[in-house]
Amino acid sequence: MLKKVETEVMHPCFGRIRLDEKFSQVLNLKEFRDLSYKSQLGTNRLSPKFATATHTRFLHSVGVFYLTKTLLDVCERKFSHYIEITNEDRETLCLAALGHDIGHTAFSHSSENKKLKTHEERTVEYFTKNSGKINDIFGYDITSRVISIFQNNLKIKKDGKYYEIDNNLNILFIFTSLLIGTIDCDRMEYLTTDRFMVYGEKLDFQPIFDYITIVLHKNYPVVGFERDALSLLENLLINRFEQYSEVYYADDTTLIELALKQFISKMYPSEESFANVTENRILSDLSNTLSYGFKKDPISYRLAQIIYEGNRENILFKKFTSKSEFEYFMKKVYSIVGTKNEEWIKVTHKNITIYDPAKNKVYIKDYDGVVKDITQVSYKIKNLSVDYYYVMIDLDPSTYTIDKNVAENLNALFYDNPIEIEKKFVNTTPISSIDMFEMNLFKKLEVIPGVDLNTPSTVTNTDLYYTPLCNLPDEIAVRHRKTSDGKTCYYIKLPVDDGTSITKREEHSFSNCTFDEFIHLAEELFSSKQIAYKGSLEFKAGIRIVTKRTKVLAKVFNDNIVEISYDQSFYYNYNGEQKNGIMVECELKYGDDISLWYLSKYLLKFGFEETNLSKLAMAKKAFEIS
Repeated sequence: MLKKVETEVMHPCFGRIRLDEKFSQVLNLKEFRDLSYKSQLGTNRLSPKFATATHTRFLHSVGVFYLTKTLLDVCERKFSHYIEITNEDRETLCLAALGHDIGHTAFSHSSENKKLKTHEERTVEYFTKNSGKINDIFGYDITSRVISIFQNNLKIKKDGKYYEIDNNLNILFIFTSLLIGTIDCDRMEYLTTDRFMVYGEKLDFQPIFDYITIVLHKNYPVVGFERDALSLLENLLINRFEQYSEVYYADDTTLIELALKQFISKMYPSEESFANVTENRILSDLSNTLSYGFKKDPISYRLAQIIYEGNRENILFKKFTSKSEFEYFMKKVYSIVGTKNEEWIKVTHKNITIYDPAKNKVYIKDYDGVVKDITQVSYKIKNLSVDYYYVMIDLDPSTYTIDKNVAENLNALFYDNPIEIEKKFVNTTPISSIDMFEMNLFKKLEVIPGVDLNTPSTVTNTDLYYTPLCNLPDEIAVRHRKTSDGKTCYYIKLPVDDGTSITKREEHSFSNCTFDEFIHLAEELFSSKQIAYKGSLEFKAGIRIVTKRTKVLAKVFNDNIVEISYDQSFYYNYNGEQKNGIMVECELKYGDDISLWYLSKYLLKFGFEETNLSKLAMAKKAFEIS
């Protein structure tokens, strides 16, 4: 019987990768074979959007092994005068590369939580407990050096400190500084392979290796890069940032992850019960839960629906990029729900940092010989960091008992678009009869090609605008509205300028609250938006506007919904003087901005002109109030 002395693995990006006899033996150990059944992209593979992301941690590990061998060859060529790279060094680093992910569990990182060990801790534990098996292949010296590398990296990660440099220049120093730095073989591999498997795009970061150099920092040697590598380094860092935004932290992936964490916590509550569970076992448990588990455990059944079936019905999901806005939103959620301990409310936070010089510094040896941080020579790479905050609420009535009013208020909160998008028009022709003018306007609207109107409705709004006493920006409007059907609400409108001719304002409403409660909510809003003012938040009553509003919903070519409002306003100042005005507002409720432009062409023909003034601004202008 022939003895197989090497293994050949076909990598989708790096081609044929050959592993000699020792490493072939490692690949045939059970724990390494198990990596073939652990997905590299975790919960991404459960989302239809990333159906091609089926590659495994086994393939990733072999890819990192290949890049490590390539980097070793480059280092030997470039630094042989200063560093001796022994066969033991090669075996140590290649074994560390091949085994760096051995501690990953099923669907890791997506399945990790505070109750379980990290994959780095499990990796150290595996090599320590199974050192006998590895010793039989490589010997004690190699195994102990690999364990030392993993322990050192784990300590650095836990302590949150940068790699401590010393006066020893050797290949382990170079690789250790790279492995915990910004540019390393692990990241290069997953960025390359993930991009190819998800998008079919082939990236190649290996040329960066040719520009590695050794520079002095505070009289100690550190790994750096020649100036000609700048565009390659920028490409790697920007691609990393984009892939975290588009793939690893994609909305649907995060939603599945939130459900999966809860499912795993319920099914396998301890480290011992979960550590050796395979992805196939979890998928089987999800399938069995869907088949038999509703009566036994309705919550696990619901989680299986979300994860395994992609059931998004009754789920509210929102993402924020501002911590203060997220916290402000969650206060609204909890004010509706009344408690913070409902298991149908799930939140998570994820951070993306394109480059953090305080943690993982990249040194560039510039053309003038000066060693600089990459941000000093690159206009693309800055200390850019983005935080994502996710909120998921499951209102499934068959799983959770949720008050109807609570569910309705939460739906309104999640689906309310705070950005008001509209065009405003004022009439330019004399009006002999306001009522006749209104009737003729709606008749004209009915015959616009591609526009279908529903039945108009009329309401009278009484708006009291408040003047701030605390130096708020002039563009912020604060008002209290009372309608003829008995509804009352406070509103705050913030300016939004995107350079278009369409008026866009961020509108926040506060109903069922007293004036003092409104002031408190307004303080929280301004804090979340980082809007400063002097002293305490105070207002005095200003102009009162009474408006008869006739509004109609218009379908514009079926795909766009626009609310057209015909407003007859009567302005009152403090002396009782009265003036009136007419305005038509077209507010986009759903669809494209172009539908507003389409309607505006006809309104201009009907004797109107476009304006960017609000009713309040027009009232101030009429009464010459500054």
